[in-house]
Amino acid sequence: MTQTGRTSRGDLGYLSSRLSERDRQIIRFVDRHRFATSSQIRRVFFIGHATQTAATRACIRVLDRLLTLRILTRLERRVGGNRHGSAGFVWCLDVVGERLTRMDGAPRRRFHEPSYVFLSHTLALTDTHVTLREAQGAGEFVLSQIEIETEAWRPYLTPAGVKSMLKPDLKVTIANGDYEDHWYIEIDLATESMPMLVRKCRAYEDYRHTGRAQAEYGVFPRVLWVMPAQARLSRSRDAITAEKSLSERLFVFSTPDKLITTLRDPP
Repeated sequence: MTQTGRTSRGDLGYLSSRLSERDRQIIRFVDRHRFATSSQIRRVFFIGHATQTAATRACIRVLDRLLTLRILTRLERRVGGNRHGSAGFVWCLDVVGERLTRMDGAPRRRFHEPSYVFLSHTLALTDTHVTLREAQGAGEFVLSQIEIETEAWRPYLTPAGVKSMLKPDLKVTIANGDYEDHWYIEIDLATESMPMLVRKCRAYEDYRHTGRAQAEYGVFPRVLWVMPAQARLSRSRDAITAEKSLSERLFVFSTPDKLITTLRDPP
């Protein structure tokens, strides 16, 4: 460290050289998602332990070390309240971690205390990614590619010639035998109105008509809405069916517990 207390580029290089490959993967994972819980990090990076308790202890040791180094920090609030202990901590990049990721080419990010709705949605997205990786580990399918939020966003012109941006939560490519299935995934927590949901579906239709996704992937990905309850799912399906401008076959619906089944054996 320099006398001013700031981390110099030389210090960053030395620190980076002392990080393990797992450390780097955790930092990259948290950077891509912005927020992740201790439990989510454990499920991805601490899977070779004899028991979950051993995995949790190892995970917390690593996270505490990264906390001390100011690579990661944690929010004051916990997921599930204090009864979830250290597993409920929510982690994000700290100042040193942000500078390390910029050394690797990541854009600068400014930290803002997240709202409850934003944090809930971000952690639900993180959990979906973790669930997909666990399914791959269990041999359900091969996860060929996953793009998270801005990685998957694409600009386009609407039919009216207005510049717009398609903003899926995830873009997933799954290998099923000799074929690849392409999916846009939307994580819905029932916080948006039904008209807003229908407008987002129209954006997918508009993007489909540009032909840009077909040129990129060979096909237009189907859109999977992951919804918290069957009642919300049924209402959404009915709303989309009622919109004659929307292709029913393009949109697929699932609750979180049916996510892997739906991706493995799509309707």
